[in-house]
Amino acid sequence: MKILHISALPVWSMDGKGGMPSLRETLKGHIRANHEIEMISPYYDLFSDDLKPLHIERGKGYSIHVAPCSWLPPLKRFRNRVSKISGRNSIPYPFRWIINVSMLLLLTLSLLIKARKVCKYGKFKPDLIYAHNQYASLSGFFLGQIFEIPNVTRLYGTFLADLMNKPFVYFRYPTAAAGYLIPSTLLICANDGTRGDEVAGKFNLSSQRFRFWQNGIDPPSKKPTTTRKELVDRFGPTLRENSQWAISCSRLSSWKRIDRMLHALEICRNKGVDCQLLIAGDGPEKEELQDLAKNLNLTENVIWLGSVAHDDIWALMNFADVFLITNDVTNRCNPLYEAAWAGLPVVSVIDPSTSDLLQHRTNSLLAEKDDNQALGNYLSEVLEDEGLRIKFQSEQKKLASSFWTWEERMKVEVKELEKLVFKSEN
Repeated sequence: MKILHISALPVWSMDGKGGMPSLRETLKGHIRANHEIEMISPYYDLFSDDLKPLHIERGKGYSIHVAPCSWLPPLKRFRNRVSKISGRNSIPYPFRWIINVSMLLLLTLSLLIKARKVCKYGKFKPDLIYAHNQYASLSGFFLGQIFEIPNVTRLYGTFLADLMNKPFVYFRYPTAAAGYLIPSTLLICANDGTRGDEVAGKFNLSSQRFRFWQNGIDPPSKKPTTTRKELVDRFGPTLRENSQWAISCSRLSSWKRIDRMLHALEICRNKGVDCQLLIAGDGPEKEELQDLAKNLNLTENVIWLGSVAHDDIWALMNFADVFLITNDVTNRCNPLYEAAWAGLPVVSVIDPSTSDLLQHRTNSLLAEKDDNQALGNYLSEVLEDEGLRIKFQSEQKKLASSFWTWEERMKVEVKELEKLVFKSEN
């Protein structure tokens, strides 16, 4: 097949080292199946506070064609001006509605123009359109109609589940609802804890065109050979070889609640436990979180790794003692799967989205979301009790054996896509 990918999301949002593993693995899975793909992506990261060009990966078996999106700088300037005038951390709802809808429509136009050029002058005749994220779903639908071929929409989570009982949700949150309501031949939604299947049910989506799949993981083919000392040398003089290490892997956004980890680390330190928190990731909250760490006198106990290559994440997990994840919205995400695969004990918060993955005192210790004292106590407990860690490690290995690898996950998807194309051709 020839598949045209239309994306509102970057493959690599973190300086070319990380960002969207599920998007990247989707591309790799389609290539492994010997399908030819081309991808169209915006010039900028639409969802970043900064106006920075996206990192464009080259030489990976596909080409990325950039849609200029010259409308985005003035739109973001308008957003910043509204934010400054309102004196709030968030944009007032009416302006947010206008900005989001404008972004959807303008991005649709940009992606359509670029797709037509790629297909006309690049002589690429697609058999399937694959749109990533709700912001690309409208352009995916139009391109499917233009070329008379199937169009697939891929969603990476939603915030609509708790809002579906309110009136006119589709009007109040049109861009979030777009991925569900804009017609697609197949809608693939990630089972990431945000309950996208419930939203699909509320919107009366046919089960024949809806798939709700958990992401896979991409484990290394063999145990990392990097030594602990090499990691200390690589990631800076403040990383102590003889300390115990807690690791967190996430974008530094407000809903990730890294502040909970810092307060837990303070409690852990006050108990006399020598622990360093290794934070892999970057994002808009970094400066504020660094100030909090300084105020808590944790400067030497927190290692800000920034964007870290995926192979180095595996190496760090191989030597870490515990994995921390304390998100507000959902904690069911790829780093949690990878921590299980690495056999890492988990300290987290009670979250319905992970109830089938994390069992308190079986493979994890779970605190109430706003109980930093309990979170800190649990962190101290698992670090001080080697027998508990060994038990948790064994249970995590059992859990990981039930996960899809990305290769397995993508084989299932590719079969579905091939059926769509075969059906449309006949």
